[in-house]
Order: sequence, then structure tokens, then C-alpha cells
Amino acid sequence: MTLSRTDALSTIRTLIAEHHLTRDDVLALLITEADVTSDSKSGGMLQRLMVYLGGAFIFVGLCVYIGMIWDDIGSIARVIVSFGSGLVAFIMGLVCLGDVRFQRAATPLFLIAAALEPTGLFVFMDEYLPHSGDVAKAATVVFGFMLIQQGVAFIGTQKTSLLFFSLLFFYSMLFSLMGLWDLSDPEDLLVPSLTGLMVAWGVAKTPHHAIAPFFYFCAAATTAISAFDLFENSPLDILLIGVAAALIYLSTYAASRTLLLVGVVSLLAYLGYYTDEYFMDIVGWPIALIIMGMIMIGISFFAVKLGQKIAKQAV
Repeated sequence: MTLSRTDALSTIRTLIAEHHLTRDDVLALLITEADVTSDSKSGGMLQRLMVYLGGAFIFVGLCVYIGMIWDDIGSIARVIVSFGSGLVAFIMGLVCLGDVRFQRAATPLFLIAAALEPTGLFVFMDEYLPHSGDVAKAATVVFGFMLIQQGVAFIGTQKTSLLFFSLLFFYSMLFSLMGLWDLSDPEDLLVPSLTGLMVAWGVAKTPHHAIAPFFYFCAAATTAISAFDLFENSPLDILLIGVAAALIYLSTYAASRTLLLVGVVSLLAYLGYYTDEYFMDIVGWPIALIIMGMIMIGISFFAVKLGQKIAKQAV
């Protein structure tokens, strides 16, 4: 016991003696404080749940209302009820950030805005612009606009949900550009996937680390899929094991269970590809299945131990 703790206990003992406090008095105080803390936590969770449910009801209600009146209104009204509703939700979210009492309502409002505003922009293009049939070009413009809006709002507020939508619209615009430029080869898709891993790594080191697992999952999954498309049915397909091993190895440094999950799943998928490619038409196929099962069991134990190690690093 440190000196400060000893002094604190000595002071408490002195106060109890001076004011003739009983054990029941002290226990009643501790129980009351614990109840208050528990009530505040449960109240906070209940409030958050009600806010998100309320946001969901608002969004569904808007969608149902728009669907009911869609065929009975003109072009300008369609743009107003879609894009206008999303813009109003976005502005209300910014206003909520300025009041501590309503800050929890900001994220559901930003979510509604992120769904309705792009829809409204597509409606505007469909109603007022010539139909070129180039969906990738339209998507690039829409997602570019949303990226600017969400990015500027994030810079001004430092709200984590706005960073999430900024990155989401950035990669949506990037993949739309790739479609516009006809960049669909596996090596083309591998580049944004690897940069996505680096972006997720950087986000994980900031106060906005709560959104990192989502981008870890998306970037790691697209990396594994792109690598498979690149090396499938080639003499270099053995490198797929290296890709999966690299994801698992990276998960230990990033302390990310999401990366570990994607790495292990991709490794099992690659092993399934190898057995199907090289062992299907030979007598050793049943033996290969048994070996693969044993490997899976071994990997599962390894993944559990690695997950425990990651949990210690995260702490």
C-alpha cells in the first residue's frame, strides 16, 4: 500500500471517529454512490438506444412517405423531398452538436443525411440533366459532392461519424473513378485496398479509432479478394498464403481482431482453393481433406491465442 493510500485511510478513520459514524452509515453511502453510478450508466445506454431507434423511425417514415407520394409529385418536389430532407437532417445534426443535451442525436441525423442526400442528387440528375447512361460519371460527381460536404463538416466539428462518412464517400468516389476509367484489373483494385489498410491504421491511432474496424474489414477483404483474382490459376498462386499470413501478422501490430478474422478466413479459403486445384482428381483427395481439417483446427487454436495477445496489446 502506497503512502498516499495510507494517509487517505488514516484521514477517513479520523473523520469517522470525529463524527461518530457507524458501519451502516458508511455502507449506506457506498451503496448509494454505486446505485447512482449504475443508474447513470443504464440511463445513458437507454438514452442512446432511444435516440438510435428514433432516428431509425424517422428515416423509415421519410422513406415510406416519399414512396407513397412519389408518383403524384413533380420533378422539383421529388428533389425537395429527397435531397431537401437529407440536407435538413444534416443541418439539424450540426445544430445538435452545439448543444450538449442533443449531441447524441447528431449521429442518427448524419446517417439519415448520408442516405438521403446522395439519393436526392441522383434524382436531380435523372430529372433535369441529359441521360448519358454513364452511371460511373454520375456517381463520381455525387460522391465527390458528399465527400466535400462531410469532410468540411468533420474539419469544423471533429465528429467521428462525419469522418466515417467522409472516408466512405471518398472510397465510393475512388471506385466510381476506377469504373469511369475502366480500371478493373486485380492489380488496379489491389492498390486502393492496400492504401485502405494504411488509412485504417492511421485512424486507429487517433481519438476516432472506433470506426477503424469497419475500414480494416473492408480493406482487408478487398485485399484478399484482389490477391486471389491476381494469382488464381497462375504459377504464383502460392503467394496467396503469404497474403493471408501478412494480414494475420499485421493484425498483431495493429491489435485488430477484425484483421485477424479476415486473415484467418482468407487463409482457410486459400487452402480450400489449393485442395480443389491440386488434390481433387487424385486418390489422395480424402487424405487432403483430413489434412486440411487438421490444419483448420491448428489455425483455430493459433487464432485464439493470437486474439488473446491482441486483447492484451489493446489494453
